[in-house]
Amino acid sequence: MTIEVEWRDYDVIVVGAGGAGSIAARAAADKGGRVLVVSKDPVGCSDTKISEGMATVRAAATDDDTVENLSENIRMAGGNLPIQSITEAFAKDSQSAFDLFRVQGLRPTIDYKRAGPKATPMAFGGHNRRRSVGLSNHGVAFGHAGWNAVVQGNGVDYLEDAWFLDLVNDQGEDGNTRVVGGLIYHASVGRLVAVKAPSVVIAAGGLSTLFFPKTDTMRGNTGDSYAIVARAGADLVDMEQCQFLPFCIASPPSYEGLLVGEPASASYLGVLRDKNGKVILDSVYQRTRAECSAAIMRAVADGRGSPNGGAFLDMTGNMVLPRSGPYFMRYLQTCLPAAYRNARQAFSKRVAKCEEPWEVRPSAHYHMGGLRADAEGASVSGEGDGERTLGIKGLFAAGQAMGGLSGANRLGSMSLTEVSVFGARAGRAAMKLAKSFRVMIDDTAFIPLIETTCARFGQQGNVAATTLKQELQKQAWDAIGPARTGDGITSIGRLINSLTERLDSVVIPRYATWNQSFIEFEELRNLLETAKAVAAAAQERDSSLGGHVRLDRGETSVFSTPYSTVVRRDEEGGYIARRVVRPRTPLIKLVSYIGRENWRRLQSKWFRLLPASIKDKKLEARYQALMGTPEGAAPEIEPGSADAAIAEKKAA
Repeated sequence: MTIEVEWRDYDVIVVGAGGAGSIAARAAADKGGRVLVVSKDPVGCSDTKISEGMATVRAAATDDDTVENLSENIRMAGGNLPIQSITEAFAKDSQSAFDLFRVQGLRPTIDYKRAGPKATPMAFGGHNRRRSVGLSNHGVAFGHAGWNAVVQGNGVDYLEDAWFLDLVNDQGEDGNTRVVGGLIYHASVGRLVAVKAPSVVIAAGGLSTLFFPKTDTMRGNTGDSYAIVARAGADLVDMEQCQFLPFCIASPPSYEGLLVGEPASASYLGVLRDKNGKVILDSVYQRTRAECSAAIMRAVADGRGSPNGGAFLDMTGNMVLPRSGPYFMRYLQTCLPAAYRNARQAFSKRVAKCEEPWEVRPSAHYHMGGLRADAEGASVSGEGDGERTLGIKGLFAAGQAMGGLSGANRLGSMSLTEVSVFGARAGRAAMKLAKSFRVMIDDTAFIPLIETTCARFGQQGNVAATTLKQELQKQAWDAIGPARTGDGITSIGRLINSLTERLDSVVIPRYATWNQSFIEFEELRNLLETAKAVAAAAQERDSSLGGHVRLDRGETSVFSTPYSTVVRRDEEGGYIARRVVRPRTPLIKLVSYIGRENWRRLQSKWFRLLPASIKDKKLEARYQALMGTPEGAAPEIEPGSADAAIAEKKAA
């Protein structure tokens, strides 16, 4: 079938209209660019909008929160996989990046003593400082700010209900591959749109729909980012590192996958228990998301999981103490209000009041891997950690589409800052490259992709794409979900190959306007491509690290040489994986870090052994120091600091 093809020219195409895409578009347009935003969902409707609304802002609570401190915190928590130039860019830009959202209408609560946004009472998952800033209307505030960045115009055009199908590349005079545009299916008008542009920013979100329904994200996260750049020939990095939120609802099905808490929510006395009541993880509030998820899934694999394939988050120890218990409940209700609201609606009254443990299970949330890129989001390749070798010229990424920032574990609240930091950097860099582009883009580079796409409409077949997608999703959770084995990875490889062979048997009607079968076909194609990349990287990393848990192998030693996995698609559609060595943290810093973490957890264990009356008084003092008293706000004091110790002595 021949479909009408519309031709357009722009300086920059931005794929995705969530937090990263909207900021990238605004940044490119503000540099004088003609920008087209392509979004399959309405502008601003993304994971950003449905998030808890927490952003990392360096030095929001303490002056000693330096660029070096935050950058090192990210790298250490990420298993030394993050690229230092990228973590430093994040740390350096976190404050100005938050302000970019404020310019678009974000209105955080202000800490007038520090003349900046107010930080949450406790450090969020994996952070060594309080630097997470929340909004009273959560992700909706960020989503609307992103919407405003796009729809105000000033150089930005946008297409909604539009699927970006693939990049179009060409060979430059220097022999390197370069971007010359892309092809779009504009569903609402039933037309293909061929766009010529020397720069493309991919900001199309993650892959969590691969694990549906065990996810808390938007259904549009079908791995589009990774599939598009992989088919173009770019490198992907750390694709085995999927982040699963540990504390999500396992039942009832209508709430399955929704968030009910972070490690910090467990507060000082929260622990994880198996179905027999045995503690499988203590000091939960000091743990990373990856540690909590791994503990739950190891218990499930050992046959000690809860009835719905999870474990029990037991916070009753916080609640039963008469003086500090009410403070804890106020903290739980205000720390992550939307998450607590999910718990209150899904659980019984006794459970929601923490009079009984909560049944929780990991849920696919975020992807740490993505396009192998530099600190500007530009595609790179090469063998070393410097990553300075040009990849595909004109290809950029931001948000979940970009790898290299978080490595093996993303710290809580980083994503909403990340989208702004690297959205802005990628948008500006993309426009800078576009300005230097002096070559006329030829239509002929687009013709093969247009012909292949047109041929799909009216494809005869005997199976629906949704049927194949559900088969993939079911096995993906077991094979490349939060707990993996070598046999499982091999088995899903066979399934992926089988489903890929059946793509030509998917029935697609001939009509062009809102052809849902064609949309499902394209999203299935991207999910399969992404699953191949995840499986190849997971097979290459043969021990557990961060979001990659191998039940059949041991933990990666903190003293071993760190490496990232890099995968690239070959001409036959398979993936070749290799390792790229990363610099190891200097031994003295590593030992110091391990010592601090062990000391913190040892203190937490000692604290739990104190007599209840003493523990109650000390906790009351801590909560008052963190949250203030009912009569008036007390000074914000870092837990475990000298000021906190003084407050505890006064209370005693």
